[in-house]
Parts: sequence; C-alpha cells; structure tokens
Amino acid sequence: MTDEIDLVARERPDVAPYSLAAKAAVRRRLTDPGSRPARPRPRPYMLLAGGTALLAAAGVTAVIMSPAEPEPRPVTVSAGVVSLPKVSNMSAEEVLGKAARAVTDLSPRDDQFVKVSSQTMYEAVMVGEDKKQSRYLYRTKRTIWLSADGTKDGALKVEYLEPRAYPGWPIPPEAYQQKGTAWMRLPACNNVRDTAYTSLKRLPADPEKMRAYLYGRPRGDNPPDTGAWTAVGDLLRETYVPAPQRKALFKAAATIPGVTVNESAEDAAGRTGIGVGRVSGGVRQEIIFDPSSYELLGERGIVVDAKEAQAPAGSLVASTAQLEVTVDDSAPKVDDPAAGCD
Repeated sequence: MTDEIDLVARERPDVAPYSLAAKAAVRRRLTDPGSRPARPRPRPYMLLAGGTALLAAAGVTAVIMSPAEPEPRPVTVSAGVVSLPKVSNMSAEEVLGKAARAVTDLSPRDDQFVKVSSQTMYEAVMVGEDKKQSRYLYRTKRTIWLSADGTKDGALKVEYLEPRAYPGWPIPPEAYQQKGTAWMRLPACNNVRDTAYTSLKRLPADPEKMRAYLYGRPRGDNPPDTGAWTAVGDLLRETYVPAPQRKALFKAAATIPGVTVNESAEDAAGRTGIGVGRVSGGVRQEIIFDPSSYELLGERGIVVDAKEAQAPAGSLVASTAQLEVTVDDSAPKVDDPAAGCD
C-alpha cells in the first residue's frame, strides 16, 4: 500500500520540505489507493522558507484535474547537467552574517495571514508493480496562506507544471497525470499552530541556543551536522520566521561544519544569487540569497558525487524560488469538508 505522504518524504531524508501540518492535512485526505497507480515520491534535497510546504496529490485535494490514464508522450532522456558549483573564498559566516543584518519583519497581526508564493522542482521516484524504478523532476507553483496565530484555517493552492527528465532517466508516462490546479484547506489544528508566526516567536533568539535547537531536532539516520543543516531549510521553507529568530538562525547556520559559499547559484526563477550550502548524499544543498539585499531567493541541489546521487556530476536535481512573501487579511475559503483535525 502506497502512502501518499511518501510523495514528500523520500527515502533519503536529508531535507524535509513538507511540514507536519501539511503532511497531517494530506494524510487525513487519504482514500483507498488500491485502484490508483503508484505515486511519485519527490526527494527534496533542500529548500525554501520554513517547513510547511505541502504536496497536493491527485485524489487528495479538494479540486484537481487528473486523467484516468496517462497521455502518450515521447520518451526523452535529458542529461540535465549544468555545472559543478565553485566554492568561493567568501566564508559562510560572512554571507550569513550579512543575511542576519539584513533581516526585516512583516509583523503580521494575529488575525492576519502570511502568504508565501513559490516555485518548486524536486526529484520524484516511482516503483511500479514490476518493481522497476523510474525517476523524473516534479514541478509546481504554490501559494500558501498561513494563519499568523494558527487559530484560523489556511489554504494551499498548487499549480502543476510540466515535469522534466531526471538526468539520465526517461520521463515515465505517469509523470503527466497530475495537471491543472489543486486546492486544499489547512485546518487550524495543533500541528498547524506549531508553524504559525506567533508560535515561531518562541524559538530561541540567541544564536547559541538556536544552534542547540537545530542539533536537537529529529534527524532520523542523518549525521548531526546534516540534520542541523536540514533543520535550517525547514525553518526557511514556506513559512515566516520572526526577525529575532531568523537572525539567530542565520548566525547559527554559519557554525555548522562543512558549510561553504558559491557566488553563482541560480534559483528556479532564473535569479542568480549567492549559494550557501553543504554536501550530503552526493548532492550539494544550497540556500540562495540575493547578492545585494541578502533576502532569501530559494534553494537548489547540485550533484557532486555521481555514484551516490545516481546522476551525472553537475546535474540540477532540486530547484526552488521564493517568489513573494506578504500579509493578507484573509485566506481563500476552500470547500474541503474532509480536511478536519485529528
């Protein structure tokens, strides 16, 4: 039996771009998967603001277009090789220090919503009934509305984009099944409140205490330093950490061993910035900052060990862009009666 949450979990949990709140919302929507084809399992190597990204899968969300059978498509294989990142003489402490000093705050009221728009691309792994594995790059545009104090229902909108080939692999026909736009209601449950702006205010504002928090987060089988870097991405992905805590986060991130700088990293929107990252699982996982304002642009994953990552060195296997972070007075109302609290 395929768990839809595997869509966002991936067997190598170096980065968990989808929050407990989002996963719980999806899990509540599960129906019997016996009549559905095997689902892709994106492997996000890194990625964007805070840990609340949520993948809306066919048959799970309130509104979605999904054909019964995949449309026939030409089988293409793309090398997908860009270039190996060049480590700069700049230090992570320098770059992340500037990011910390540049931090501002939207300061939403408790009755408002944080709205985050982003574009994402992650690896998806599918295993068919014949036990054969296929891979491709799963792409979406996403907009999420999160209650600032966690007491109101939020919403998630997912627009499915054309998939791309995972370097060296053909795109499977099933990759084209998810189409159109999906909506999901994010109910005001305890796990949603955990990622609310007011809840994140309770995180440490002191860099040393923030570092201890990063190393104390659950990390599965990952080494401590990998787990800490993953936690940094989780706190920057699709949510909004208050300014004092974000400053502490950047300063703490600079102390994680193995973190280096690449001065030419491109996000999913084509913007070039400064990538701060470290290698795990054969992939360099970078968080990208604007070179002038030091605002967060996005994240990406570049293969540096072909054998470990099962893709040519220099391959782009993950890419995101944080397009906009604003405050709204309300969130779209989604007719989604199945999305309730556990």
